[in-house]
Amino acid sequence: MTKPSHKLAHINKAEIELAARKGLMMADSHYFAWPAKQQERFRATMTEKARQKLECVLIDCLLGIKCSSQELASTWDDIPSSKLNIINWASLLTQGIGEDYIYLSEYMAEGKSLLDFSTLFDYDYDDYLFQEEAKKQEFPEYKGSDYFAFQHPSWVRLLIQEQFYYASFMSLATYFVDEIDSAGSELISQLIPHDYVDGNNQGKPQKGGFLLDMKLDAGGLEGQLEELQSRWYTYQRNRWYALSKAFSELPPAVFMLDQDWDEDPHRFFIFNNAAALKLIRWQYFLSDSKPLIADFSVMEEQLRNEIGDDMSWLSETHRDILKNFDPKIVKLQKEKKIIMSPRALKDLAKIDID
Repeated sequence: MTKPSHKLAHINKAEIELAARKGLMMADSHYFAWPAKQQERFRATMTEKARQKLECVLIDCLLGIKCSSQELASTWDDIPSSKLNIINWASLLTQGIGEDYIYLSEYMAEGKSLLDFSTLFDYDYDDYLFQEEAKKQEFPEYKGSDYFAFQHPSWVRLLIQEQFYYASFMSLATYFVDEIDSAGSELISQLIPHDYVDGNNQGKPQKGGFLLDMKLDAGGLEGQLEELQSRWYTYQRNRWYALSKAFSELPPAVFMLDQDWDEDPHRFFIFNNAAALKLIRWQYFLSDSKPLIADFSVMEEQLRNEIGDDMSWLSETHRDILKNFDPKIVKLQKEKKIIMSPRALKDLAKIDID
């Protein structure tokens, strides 16, 4: 039997489209009398009340679950993750913008929507300025950092050839460093085997939940492990900036990689620099990206060489720490308490089961 080319090929698109139409009519009965631009703005900026009405219709039409706006939050909690793709597809048709019904799954400032940003660069640079200001307020000694594309990945939903996709938007430097981090974590586990065990206060009741108290167990090398992890983190940040600077000098390009983590269709869109972001408009995302698409194989050798160099650095740093580091010298750290709510634990258990 031939495997479907799209992971959600079994889903009834006509049923989803009908549910979306009913939901939009419930959100505002005049919706289908408006011109396309007004419809798009409504989808991007609808009120919370309208959105609740719409989502209740989608859940009823597609899952047969009736709920009121007041019951919506608890109803969402009870929807199994295996059914979320159906609802998320319909939600995309009722909230996405542009040719691809693209939807950015990120919080926006009050009164802002994706329509306020023409290009990917406009949004990403605005987010950079916001992050910089937040860091300066929290850490007065923070000196700031240069802008490079997509320092923080964004989560997106969109239609690709009329099929629903989840997507991750990230920079090429971020993709490299994620791969470096994965290889490094595996190597660190080999160099200093370790695990986390329950601390003395694990599960102790607290206001709003209970304490999450996990202790690092590295067979007596806890101090050395923490020092290695600390140096590794700093090294990766430095590599991110160095790679970002190097990639900023390349011609603009976009790389696409499909992920096979689970049953969800998920695609990485990887942008090598800010110049690429400036050429891509949100409302014409796939059309604008098309002439910039490049074969990722051209980067694979560089990535392999990068990881090889980084693992050599990590191994050498591990040897230096075992030889020269004194774990009795404790760095001062602000004590932190992590309180887990019962609902958060329930959500984690639900993810694990699904």
